[in-house]
Amino acid sequence: MIVDDPRSHFIFVYHPDIFRGKKYTVYNGRDLTNGEMLAFWGKWIVLGDRLWLDELAHKLNPFVERGTIPCIKYDRRPSVNLGIEECVMMVYCDRRDREKVWRILSGFGVQLKAWVTEKETMELWMPGGRLLERWIRSKGFDEETAAAAREDARMRLGRIFDHPDEIFEPWEQ
Repeated sequence: MIVDDPRSHFIFVYHPDIFRGKKYTVYNGRDLTNGEMLAFWGKWIVLGDRLWLDELAHKLNPFVERGTIPCIKYDRRPSVNLGIEECVMMVYCDRRDREKVWRILSGFGVQLKAWVTEKETMELWMPGGRLLERWIRSKGFDEETAAAAREDARMRLGRIFDHPDEIFEPWEQ
């Protein structure tokens, strides 16, 4: 199910059960803990223009609806404030399934093989992390607002690192 809300920076591809409370961070039918998510969860990064990513999303949607691919999100427009000139699609999965998901992607013409763990991504968005600091600079925040943004990131993401045995709870984007 493709969810294209114009108010969001991202376009999502979810299994319809997401709207009935099912999580996408599941492996073998079991919700991942924070620690498991940090150890196993990640995404294939696909770069391209928006039209091509829209086409790819439509081709991948049946794989999401069958549960082969847990979820996908991609940029509505390039994140130039983060130094990215192309739109980015993130195809999420457990690393234990990543080669199966890669075969699907490569079957639709994806050639760049770039895997990033969710742990690596979260570290980039923690205080002092390259993406968070670049985002803060791009917004022109004063020091007080920048400090509040860093604290918010520390609270949201730090909880995942600090409580590895709790079930992972994805947040709204």
